Amino acid sequence: MKKYQLLLAGVTAAITFAAVTSTVANNSQGDGHELRGPDVVTWFAGGGGGLDMEYYGSENGINSFAFGTTSCNFGDMVADWYTGTNRIPVIAQTCYRLKDGRFEQIATAWLKYSFCAVSEPGCGECQATSCATLGIGCADTYWAGLNADAIAPRSEINGFTGHFEHPFSISPTGPSSMRGKLQFNIVDIDPALNVDALYFIEGQYVSPDDAEWGNQDNNASYRMIRWISNENPVGMSTTQVKDPAIYAWKIFDPEVDLRSIRVPDEGKLNMGVRVYDNEDGTWRYEYAIHNLNSDRSIGSFTVPLGDCVELSDIGFHDINHHSGEVIDGTDWTVSISETEISWNTELYETNQWGNAIRWGSMYNFYFTANQPPSDVDLTLGLFKPGSEPSLTHFAAAPACQVPCAGDVDGSGTVNISDLLAVVDAWGSSDPNADVNGDGLVDVTDLLAIMSDWGCS
Repeated sequence: MKKYQLLLAGVTAAITFAAVTSTVANNSQGDGHELRGPDVVTWFAGGGGGLDMEYYGSENGINSFAFGTTSCNFGDMVADWYTGTNRIPVIAQTCYRLKDGRFEQIATAWLKYSFCAVSEPGCGECQATSCATLGIGCADTYWAGLNADAIAPRSEINGFTGHFEHPFSISPTGPSSMRGKLQFNIVDIDPALNVDALYFIEGQYVSPDDAEWGNQDNNASYRMIRWISNENPVGMSTTQVKDPAIYAWKIFDPEVDLRSIRVPDEGKLNMGVRVYDNEDGTWRYEYAIHNLNSDRSIGSFTVPLGDCVELSDIGFHDINHHSGEVIDGTDWTVSISETEISWNTELYETNQWGNAIRWGSMYNFYFTANQPPSDVDLTLGLFKPGSEPSLTHFAAAPACQVPCAGDVDGSGTVNISDLLAVVDAWGSSDPNADVNGDGLVDVTDLLAIMSDWGCS
């Protein structure tokens, strides 16, 4: 991980540009989608200057925090902000850690139920309105003390449509210093235990009218932080507007395969895959599945295996729901056969509050294998019923290596010596030079050598 420290200074400076280049004048989500309607994004996570992130208390090895967020309406219509109804955004706070090559979510909170948009200038040419709406090009700030009062349960919010019933059926429980807040295991943030770790907070607005106009895919933004102590974080970058925190993994490690996956007619996922060569005949496979806004959620993950693949150090990492949230926190089960390894939570039909990868959450799956990677179809099983039961994602997994048919001299590499061996045996039935096994050394064998050229 020391290479991340070497990159830190340069990347911190480089990522400063992102927040100042994303403005209302842009009028695009960056994916070719021209905006229409309201579009609520996280303009600042943790404040726009110094880090607005407050410590509230500790209990049983867990520290609680909240950080401020500022939204901006990037759209061409005002955004609904009707206090006391379900026509108003809720605000999610999360935190992620990059440590020893693994990018994982280490904290989650209940959701802030917002109120009264003040339509501040600062993120565009603000067309101010009354506090029942957020004006076009206007910002609205909730400092840490306001976001600490998080009363909306994630289980009652549809992350794709933004719909929820108000009032909520449950409220956060526990001591006032802890309930509903962003909760961290102290061991995950103690600087003495995480010397090379990097941290990223993420704010996400879920807005019903924003979603109705199809603008919900750019609502999450992140910012790098650092822990001076387990009660004192400081900011390390500006906010990376419209990018979820998992994007930071690829910034700090360009070898990460990070791509999005669309749930049919519904939400968006992001999946990161990284394979590390241990240089001892084994490879470490890291998979991170981030659910940006799919209500259907992910309930299983399957990686195909060849019969020669041997696995060790198999693992799984999820998030800890708390404060009386009804989502079940039971770890996923893992099963291994000759053809696949699969992780699963309970079926929706068995437990509708099973520990699926719900919106605004990211889970990790990992193992060490004795075979190098090849790209294959990975399977993501959808948790809630719908038209499609699963998705596939073409990415790296351990696969048995196919011998190079053109390596007729057995040197381990197909090169000029194999070509000369075929020429020397031309017209014969020499089995050592008969690459395709048809009983005659001829042009088809020569072409097979050329097709395998460089194979090792």
